Amino acid sequence: MSINWMSKKNPHILAIPWPATGHILPMIDAAHQLALRGITVTFAVTPKNLYYLNPLMSLHNKSTNIQTLVVPLPSHPSLPAGSENMQDVTQDYFLYMVEASSQLHDPILQWFKSHPCPPVAILTDAMNTTWTHPLASVLGIKTISFMASNQYIASTVWSRYKEMKKEFFNGEMLHNTIDSWGLVLNSFTEMHTKSFGFDAFKAMAKHGRVWGVSPLLPVQAAGSERGGPAAMPSHEVLAWLDSCDALEKCGVRFIWAVKKPGKVVENESGDQSVVPAGLADRVAGRGLVIKGWVPQSVILKHRAVGSYLSHLGWGSLFDGLMGGVLLLTWPMRPDHFMNKQLIVDELGAAIPVCEGLDTVPDSAKVAQILAWMKIRDKALNAAKQGGSAYKALDDLATQIANLAP
Repeated sequence: MSINWMSKKNPHILAIPWPATGHILPMIDAAHQLALRGITVTFAVTPKNLYYLNPLMSLHNKSTNIQTLVVPLPSHPSLPAGSENMQDVTQDYFLYMVEASSQLHDPILQWFKSHPCPPVAILTDAMNTTWTHPLASVLGIKTISFMASNQYIASTVWSRYKEMKKEFFNGEMLHNTIDSWGLVLNSFTEMHTKSFGFDAFKAMAKHGRVWGVSPLLPVQAAGSERGGPAAMPSHEVLAWLDSCDALEKCGVRFIWAVKKPGKVVENESGDQSVVPAGLADRVAGRGLVIKGWVPQSVILKHRAVGSYLSHLGWGSLFDGLMGGVLLLTWPMRPDHFMNKQLIVDELGAAIPVCEGLDTVPDSAKVAQILAWMKIRDKALNAAKQGGSAYKALDDLATQIANLAP
């Protein structure tokens, strides 16, 4: 991509993701697109999360547009030793991870002061804004908040942490996000109806610097696994899928991705990684149970995959969208229900299967696959040159370039 249109030379930003796979990966995809447009991005990650950047570093190995800042995560008395990612713990540890991450304020401040060409802005996950927004203010630079999830989940998903008597977080984080110089949304304008439009955020922020940059094409590099080493190598999963016949009468073939057993002790959330005893043996030949990280976006694009039963995390929703599969929904947490409200109730582009365990799918609604494919076409068009997401990335890069002295 030509970058002759850039008016400044290599403006520099610091990217600080929230330490969870579903948040790190879309920020990596956004950083890749910004780097292609002439922006230098320094990624601040803790040591155990550095491997997520391998595909990105591989693609940009001949340029200096992608750099890394590896900062050790300070210990926290309530976090299990060695936990640096939300995959290591349950959601009950969320605020402890926030508190541990906030201790990176001073190390990053010192790094900034010693840098010969410091950033003009911090691209921060909204989850981090309780400390990254004040940091940017101290440094005299801009905050650009990145919302990896559906922007309309905030009032519900974050309110649950009030139960932990940490009322400060919900209000402070939302305030700092809205108070940011710019907002980057992991969505695109055509996906949102009037009640789910971007205008609400523009009205709250009182400016027009709101960019819908998705679908972001996943960063893929030869020899590197997206999201780190998979529990089962991609070529083995694809070989299994290649042997499948979608019309086979002996039963539905499936892949069940199960969360890797965590490092935390049993608590009120229960064990989220239990597979019924003997299941793998009983379904051998037609079912594949994988414990841990899986190459989800690759699987969903395979010709043998016809449908996707999803809890409706925002990243998973987009993976299903770009894979062109029939999306079956099973929301479980507050943010999932907000995503279901958009994709099922507002857009009619997915089929609800369960909300808990007391409902069954309505076969008459299979016709909604047509609506889903129309949304997919809009997503693909948004990502193409001249599409809404493509133009939003161009404008974001231009606005960042204009911040450079």
